[in-house]
Amino acid sequence: MTARSPSSLLSLLLLVLGGALLPAQFATNSALAGQTGSVVLASAISYSVGAIFLVLLLTLSRQKPDWAASRRAPWWAWLGGVIGSAYVVGSVILTQQLGAALATTLVIASQLITATLLDHFGALGLPRRPMNPLRAAAVGLALAALASAAQAALRCGQSGRWPSRRAR
Repeated sequence: MTARSPSSLLSLLLLVLGGALLPAQFATNSALAGQTGSVVLASAISYSVGAIFLVLLLTLSRQKPDWAASRRAPWWAWLGGVIGSAYVVGSVILTQQLGAALATTLVIASQLITATLLDHFGALGLPRRPMNPLRAAAVGLALAALASAAQAALRCGQSGRWPSRRAR
């Protein structure tokens, strides 16, 4: 195994932290939707707060953005915000209906399948990384995890507790 640089380890740690925050994002956005009575309003508030945070990061950053370069991006590169908005709305609805654990499992399985297909076809400007047995196994494991989480959710029902032996 090769030694990792401190910056690559920090990047890996930030990615893991970002992934760990996903269920928290689902829960906080779901709570906000419950308070406002609107999934779309909660999502708009979430995105607005996120935009303010990003402007703050840009302001504090040592690296200055190249706004002119952003105008040269392909048309589909501008759809990230629309896709992200749909993701936030969908995650709130899923979390309210399925709970954080099953919603997160469904999202992760969907992300892995989609990412594998994007890699395989080299879509959206990604380098082509063909499907191979290891990637296929990863997709299969993600689907197995989704099936297991769904089965557990069905067995637990809305109470979140396993049914007693008598109730089975």
